[in-house]
Amino acid sequence: MSGEGEFLGRAWLSAALDELGEQVFGGRDGARRAAPLLERWDREVGVHTSLDSGHEALSAARIDWALCDATPPGAAPGDTWAWRAATGRVPGIEPTPVIHLLATTQVGLFEVWPGSPLLLRDRLRGLVARVDEPAPWLGESRRAVALWEMRLAFGAGGPWACRTPIEYPLAIAPLLQRAHEGHWRAPERIELTPWRRQRLRWARDRRGEDPRGFFSGL
Repeated sequence: MSGEGEFLGRAWLSAALDELGEQVFGGRDGARRAAPLLERWDREVGVHTSLDSGHEALSAARIDWALCDATPPGAAPGDTWAWRAATGRVPGIEPTPVIHLLATTQVGLFEVWPGSPLLLRDRLRGLVARVDEPAPWLGESRRAVALWEMRLAFGAGGPWACRTPIEYPLAIAPLLQRAHEGHWRAPERIELTPWRRQRLRWARDRRGEDPRGFFSGL
């Protein structure tokens, strides 16, 4: 991987995540590292197929979760495979500033205000960020116009979007707010897993009804 000084935005970060995922999870040893985490995702979120809209983004989110967010069996909280790579604890991978950058990325469900840069607000954790991510199709508005699952990197000149956003129905923002208010004293309890599971079901079963019905009770 090249240095962070050659940082080129989302396409560059996406390729860097792909490369690190292949380094950590490729080959026989890598498959053993990935297997329990990917099995957990499939069990708790669901199995994506090529028929799902945005299949590539969903597949990338699954690998990124196993790499950057999930705790391997028996590991301490936060000791992800990406963090192990960033701290020189994965054989054959030399730690670099880029790997450290990837290991410290954050993912959330963001309300999106259009503009340049975009204004993002994570409705579960409260993080607010401005991201230089062109999105002219959002038009111009003083209100939030979209709800996206996004992974952000906080490097020089950032924050930066790492992947193609995954769209959620904006109508569920009040439900996210309630979840945020209910867990603000214990942010470690705020999990994306149930929202991802329901989003997959909603995307497969859109029939015009209020999407809040798919997400109520979370």
